[in-house]
Amino acid sequence: MRNWLGQLKQLVFGILLISAAGAILLYADLGSRKSSRDSESAGDTGPKLVALVQQASIKPLDDGVKGILEALAARGYVDGGRMTMRRYNAESDMNTANAIAKDVTSGNYDLIITVSTASLQTVANANRTTTKPRRHVFGITSDPYAAGVGISKDNHLEHPPYMAGYGSLPPVLEAFTLAKQMFPNLKRVGLVWNSAEANSVAATKLAKEACAALGITLVDANAENSTSVNEAVLSVLSSGVDAIWVSPDVTVAVAVDSVITAAKRAHVPVFTSMIGNAAKGSVFDLGPAYEDIGKLQGELAADVLDGKSPATVPVDNMSPSSLWVNRLALAGLRDRWTVADDVAARADVLIDQFGQHVKQAAAAPTANNRPLAHKVTIDLIEYSDTPNAELTRKGLMDGLAESGLMLGRDIEIRRRTAQGDIATLSSIIDAALTQRSELIITLSTPALQNVLKRGRGTPTVFTMVSNPFIVDAGTTNNDHLPYVTGSYLDQPVKEMFEALRLALPKVHRIGTLYTPAEVNSLFNKEELEKYAKAQGFEWRDVGVASPGDITDAAAALTATGIDAWVQISDNLVASTFPAIATAANRAKIPLLTYSATAPGALIVVGRDYYDNGVDAAHIAARVLRGARPADVPFSTSKKMVYIVDLTVAKRLGITIPPALINQATKVI
Repeated sequence: MRNWLGQLKQLVFGILLISAAGAILLYADLGSRKSSRDSESAGDTGPKLVALVQQASIKPLDDGVKGILEALAARGYVDGGRMTMRRYNAESDMNTANAIAKDVTSGNYDLIITVSTASLQTVANANRTTTKPRRHVFGITSDPYAAGVGISKDNHLEHPPYMAGYGSLPPVLEAFTLAKQMFPNLKRVGLVWNSAEANSVAATKLAKEACAALGITLVDANAENSTSVNEAVLSVLSSGVDAIWVSPDVTVAVAVDSVITAAKRAHVPVFTSMIGNAAKGSVFDLGPAYEDIGKLQGELAADVLDGKSPATVPVDNMSPSSLWVNRLALAGLRDRWTVADDVAARADVLIDQFGQHVKQAAAAPTANNRPLAHKVTIDLIEYSDTPNAELTRKGLMDGLAESGLMLGRDIEIRRRTAQGDIATLSSIIDAALTQRSELIITLSTPALQNVLKRGRGTPTVFTMVSNPFIVDAGTTNNDHLPYVTGSYLDQPVKEMFEALRLALPKVHRIGTLYTPAEVNSLFNKEELEKYAKAQGFEWRDVGVASPGDITDAAAALTATGIDAWVQISDNLVASTFPAIATAANRAKIPLLTYSATAPGALIVVGRDYYDNGVDAAHIAARVLRGARPADVPFSTSKKMVYIVDLTVAKRLGITIPPALINQATKVI
């Protein structure tokens, strides 16, 4: 009995001792947290405690993390130096993700960095329940506005004051357009996705819109987790799809190898919106350049650590894209897919029988390559994502590099895309002006036109514009608004009719589709019409108001009895050209156009959009190095592109004369 009482006393004493120790540790921890928070509010310059949270170990997220760490290091934030970083990875498990979120938001972190939509959501939701939310910088998330974390789609400055970050919507329309270019008879595309992922929901919505515009049926199946992906992809393949598209879906990305393997067995190609999968067997990947996006996120994280308030940072879409192409993946396919030489040339990574080639920007031997005195913020304003815009943007980025301007060192680029919506275009221009943009670069006439209305006085360089004078940017190349300059590319109407006469000497009635709401489209249509009538042709045209009108408008134009379809360039038409080509070929009407990125045309006679982007970049570099826009004349891109598609000619029973073939820069 006494022995038992003695043991009981020892047990009670031990419990009291442990409790006392726990209380001391708890008190010490509270003191540590208080000290950290006090130092934060006092602007302490000591090492910062940073949590980096990612949802899974997949290449897009790993690339994003790499970019974040590189950008932080460039600003002096290295683990063990100006900061202490603790990294968390949920490995695709939502229970783990929620536990991580609870841990980091209740800790004494100076900043939480999240990578992926799921990580954004779990940390944001946990932050709401804390007495003092931790500062939070997010990225690598397709659509933060639809993530349910309090970010307004209409007002990008409306979000929780302790949170900031960027969206990274994938270029879905461009991906489907490129797929249609590689296989013009593309009719059915399969998709496996997880409807519980907000990022996947956003990408699927974009895919449905793209398919509607291009005349493609999207066949989808849901996968709740990575183990069910294989079953879902087999279900989609059994429906007779022509290709499989992989969206920025984390669930599917974890199991992407099984998607590519299943598709390969069915002799069906895979294309994706997540770069890096071409190395695994997809035909191409056209998607956000996650490492570059990570660098932008890392720059923002460094700004916040330096004292910038997240409340002052608008949540914009920042999505530089990259193209990977795998020519080896064309072997063994059920249908004949082709990678055109111009597609291979613009690929950032090309895989062929000689290995994997990474494109490097060439250095201009005569460029003034000195660094700028300080890093300049450039706002890249785009009206619509189109293949022409992509090609122009590629030329622009290469031209800036040729001019010695380094991203991160000399320039920061905030890409803003209106997705073809004028109201959104006005909103993103206002956002750029609110953030005191130091230089605006516009892609397209609507972008320039709206900047001139809203941003008068801000230095502006334009590109991908047919005629800057119709939007009152100036009266001549030398007499223009003092804050505006740039490079434009007119339609080579005379050269088009010369090619038309050579290839189709019996044509008498021609026509085109145009977009009345686009001033550039109206101008291009009227220029073509005037020249056609002067040359003795009969003229027909049909206006288009939206992508959904393209099919009916094309049918209406073919019903007018035209002998040839000469399609002008505008933003709406560029985004829906495969549907135009399908309508023309179905009606057996030869199609000619000014756009080199337009698949299915018999003849292309146009300016080089890539070259136009390079020209604009060189002009922008002059302005950034001190030249006044008023002193820089407008320039015109003179480089011509002639493309002849002999497969279309054969299908239509047309013989292309050798003189035109010899003139062509590319013969298909």
